Amino acid sequence: MTSTDPAAFFRELLGEWEKMANKVGGDFARSDEFTRAMHGATAATMSTQEAISAMMTRALAAANMPSRTEIEDLSGRLGRIEDQLARIEAALGGKPDRPARPKPSRTRKPPEKKG
Repeated sequence: MTSTDPAAFFRELLGEWEKMANKVGGDFARSDEFTRAMHGATAATMSTQEAISAMMTRALAAANMPSRTEIEDLSGRLGRIEDQLARIEAALGGKPDRPARPKPSRTRKPPEKKG
């Protein structure tokens, strides 16, 4: 090292440390032990998620409440019904009667309290 710049020395030191860490980390990530550990962790996470999902489904059934899957199914069915109604309205040439919503006033004064 011929430079007297301390920042250059630090950059060089950091670069060498990164190379060493990348080599060690890369070698470790390619090892069979790492692969087995990651596979085990992934399997444990998936089985935990499945167990929690089953537990929540049973708890909701016991409380006589719909599960997430049932809500999603109902939502899909409702969407298809709304699409059919829109096609029927378009075929009849009518638009649904919707009351006009009052627009908020665009003033700097706060709204007046009623009552």
